[in-house]
Amino acid sequence: MYNPADMIGGLVDTVMELNIQNGISNSLDAKLDVALSALDDLNENNDAAAINSLNAFINAVEAQRGKVLTNEQADGLITQAQAIIDLLLAQ
Repeated sequence: MYNPADMIGGLVDTVMELNIQNGISNSLDAKLDVALSALDDLNENNDAAAINSLNAFINAVEAQRGKVLTNEQADGLITQAQAIIDLLLAQ
């Protein structure tokens, strides 16, 4: 079974590999960091906070679609984020 925290780490790596503007990259990374922190804290019921942060990430990616991100890049990031959300919802 996949580990949501590891999957978020992979998504952070994907954002870094895109080599996009620092401000945009930092904004996306910040949302993923919040999601990761929510999963890593001692409150095991914080999946909702992680999901909210991942949804914020998806919204930020959509906002950059066709600007900083190509449709293909945006689709890839959203697919990865949605897979993490789906896994958290299934737990």
